[in-house]
Parts: sequence; structure tokens; C-alpha cells
Amino acid sequence: MTELARHSETEHITAIALPEPRTPISIRQAVSGSADLQFIDALQKQHSKMVGWFPTRQIEANIEGGHVLIAEQANEPRVSASGSSNGSGGGDTQSLAHGRGSSTPLGYCIARDRYFKRDDVGIVYQLNIIPGKHRKLVGASLIAATFERSAYGCKLFSCWCAQDLQANHFWESIGFVPLAFRTGSRGRGKNAEPRIHIFWQKRIREGDLGPASGGTPYWFPSQTSGGAVRENRLILPIPPGTHWSDAKPAILPGMEKLGQPLLEAPGESEPRQRKPRRKKKPVAPAAAQGGLWFGPPPEAELSPQEKKAAAAAKRKAEKKPPQKNDPKLVAAARELKDRYLEEVNSGRMLPCADGKYDVSRHLDAAPSVFTAESAETVRLLDAA
Repeated sequence: MTELARHSETEHITAIALPEPRTPISIRQAVSGSADLQFIDALQKQHSKMVGWFPTRQIEANIEGGHVLIAEQANEPRVSASGSSNGSGGGDTQSLAHGRGSSTPLGYCIARDRYFKRDDVGIVYQLNIIPGKHRKLVGASLIAATFERSAYGCKLFSCWCAQDLQANHFWESIGFVPLAFRTGSRGRGKNAEPRIHIFWQKRIREGDLGPASGGTPYWFPSQTSGGAVRENRLILPIPPGTHWSDAKPAILPGMEKLGQPLLEAPGESEPRQRKPRRKKKPVAPAAAQGGLWFGPPPEAELSPQEKKAAAAAKRKAEKKPPQKNDPKLVAAARELKDRYLEEVNSGRMLPCADGKYDVSRHLDAAPSVFTAESAETVRLLDAA
């Protein structure tokens, strides 16, 4: 790297601003058994098409594991008639979580500092802000706090975002880089197309410029299994020279068996054939003279337990086992991923990035020489 390139790169890094929220906020860890669970559940239901959906038990498990952060806005303390303040004053998180304090929750972030059993890669599952508080750097502050609280060995953070969401511009603004894509859940309804998910990733340590300067290489998996999609999905790198918002092909398990091309962008396929309408089944007479039934009893005569059992049996009969990708395609996707990352991490091909705010993790420099003075600052175990 030439001296001019180093100077321009350093100048670009110092030009990135630190995220200072336009609303005074404080960030804390979510508390089990408080109103945090109701707040998270209500907000995710409001934005389920953007952030997905977690069952209540899964939210509780993330709260208990310390993987959820809450952003709050401090309000003016209420003063009673006697002149005493109802605010907590000391910042009691328990009272704030129950809504009795002087803070209002603005959003939350669910993330883990371990992804695909890798200790150096973290994942953001949900980042959700209440309406009216977007574009105020509340989300950027939550991400910065997530980086600061992650394990020391975590050097990368990733997230999946649907291609048609404006949230992709947010991830781009805080320095995340689009590396790959996958097909989301299968389209439902008439002429519905499956959504495309973009894989974003960021080096979270301050000054980490990649392997060329002794830093962290980018990484992404070649396949995901299960998860929110509940089905295997191949992951392909974003082709060089294409933007993350450009059309990407939808690749689903089983397409090769149907003779469909695997790399066909949405909208270029043949129009779907309409299925012939099913003929309505003739309705059996309700009853005959003398009270004898000539068919199964109507639903009105079934008990609630029988109706529930019949509906469950029908759903079980209609449910198909999830399809898996062809092992040959999985091996090809893995090789393509390895070749792509080799080009990216070597610096010969860099994905486009347009970071405006610095949310990197700031680590204290370790002592170059281990001396007696530096040993005093290291916490040692008590003698047995």
C-alpha cells in the first residue's frame, strides 16, 4: 500500500462521525420478569414483516441469557402534591423496566456474539425502534453498545436483512458491508415471489482494516439450515460490480428436480399456469325422516375437542417435510464462497461500503512488554 493510499484511508476513517443520538437515551440490559418482555413482543408484532417473529419463550431465553439491550429516553420526573419526586433518581433498572420510573423505552436489540459455532463472529437477530424515533441514531447507539458488550474474541458481526427494506441503508451507513445473499421463505399467495435476504457484515474493532494489515478476514456460510426460514438455503456471494439492491436470483431446494434454471432472476420466468378449480363436494343431507343420519354429523354437532383434533390432523396431513439442497450444489456453493472470500480478503476485490457513522469497538491497547507494573493490573485467582 502506497503512502498516498494510507493517508487517504486514514483520512476517511477519521472523517466518520461517532453516533450521538438526537434523542438523549440510555442503554441497559433487559430484565427478566419485567415489562421488557411485553414491550419487545408488542413491538415485534407491529413490525413483524421487517424484523420477523420470535416466540415468547425464545424472547425469554434471550433475556435470561443477557442477549437483549433496551434503549430508553429519560423523562421529566413527576412531582406529587407533597413536592416529592416519583423518579427513581438512582437509575434503578427494575423500576424502569416496570414502567414506574422516569424512562420510556425506545427500542431493543437482540444479538449474540457467537454465530455458526464461531467465537469470532456475532449475529444481530432483531433491531427494532418504535415509530417516530427512526433516523435519530437510536439504532446505531444500540449496535455500538452491542459491540462493546460482546466477548473479547468476537471480531465480526453479521445480520440478515430483506432486500426490499429501507433498513439496508441503515446497515450500510454504520459501516456494514454486503457480502452475500440467499432466498427467503417461499412466496405465498397469488403470484407471490420469495424475498431475497442480504448478508451484511462488519469488522467491529477500531482500526481493523483486514488481513492486509494483520486484521480480520470477512466470512459467511455457504448454507443455512432451519432458522426462521425453516428450510435449507444456499448462500451465494454478490457478484462483483452489482449493487446489493439489484435483482438477485431466487434459488430454492428442489428447483433442479423440476427442471427450472437455478440462476433466474425474479420476473424473468414464464407466467404461472392457473390451477383448475376444484369442484365443490356435494353436501350430504343433514338428516332424514326418523332422525337417521346418512353421512357424518355436521360440524355443529362436533365437540370443541373433536374439532381441534380434526383440525390438527388436517394440518399434519397437509404439512410436507422440508426439502434439502442437492449435495452437489452445496459443494459448489462452498467452493464459490471460498474463492470469493479469497479475492475479497486479499484486497483484489472490495465490496462496496458507504459507512457514515463509527460504531466500532474501542479496545485498550495491550502492554507490549509484560512487566511487574503491568502484572499488578491483571486480576489473579486467590491462592488455594
